[in-house]
Amino acid sequence: MKNAWKFMIILLGIVALASCQSSKPKYDGPSPVDMMTRDLDKEKTYSIVLYDMQMDESKGVYEHKYKITKDIENEKSKPEITGWKKVSEQFFAENLDNMGLELASKSPDGKVHKVPSPPGFNGVVGNEKYGQWKTDNSGNSFWAFYGQYMFMSTMLNMIAGPPIYRSSYYDYDRYRSNPSTRGMAYYGSGNNTYGTNSPANKASNPNFFARKQQQSQLSSFKQKVANNPTKYTRASRLNTTPSTTTKSSDAESRSRSTTRTGTSSRSRGGSFGK
Repeated sequence: MKNAWKFMIILLGIVALASCQSSKPKYDGPSPVDMMTRDLDKEKTYSIVLYDMQMDESKGVYEHKYKITKDIENEKSKPEITGWKKVSEQFFAENLDNMGLELASKSPDGKVHKVPSPPGFNGVVGNEKYGQWKTDNSGNSFWAFYGQYMFMSTMLNMIAGPPIYRSSYYDYDRYRSNPSTRGMAYYGSGNNTYGTNSPANKASNPNFFARKQQQSQLSSFKQKVANNPTKYTRASRLNTTPSTTTKSSDAESRSRSTTRTGTSSRSRGGSFGK
């Protein structure tokens, strides 16, 4: 009888543990972005942009495509679009709003950045090696590349977005310096300036927005994430991911407190494709 009670206690403990573990999305290891930053470690500069995404929640399948650009100072460099790469449910949830953003990059100063940001904002825009701030007819200061580096604007898809005004770039700088937001994705000072539903991203990847059935699934999943913000924290993923060797700053290695979807001070409303 005594042994039977011990067995029952152990069995109940196993059931309780399994229940706790199932309450959070499963994470099976490093994300494709972690693996790519490791493989690109010897590159002088690079940019990894989230290019496309798709999911089949009924099968537990979540996938990304990425646009990788190496040696961004080389005019002959050609961006590469990867095939579909499986990601965890949690990593997929974290990046619902981040299509068109750099999920990782190495800037010319050798630093690795792993907080989602508009392409070129880490080490290219504001770098006097590549361009300068000019003033338009309305008195607004905007970023302009030198002639020999104009290709960077196309290479990093910056030409598809709005002009980068100095005031907006300084807003980004303040956002990165603020302890409450420096570890969070940046979407611009306006609504949908950058990211999944931005005009630039819609122009760059119209195929994504043409997949109506996928849009419906993604909108439903986005609502699910918004309803369960604590379940999809970036911190829980980082706690189970083997560390990778980078030169990123302490500020960027801090985890976001919540997913961007529906929870941050600059959260964005609206469904996909709108």
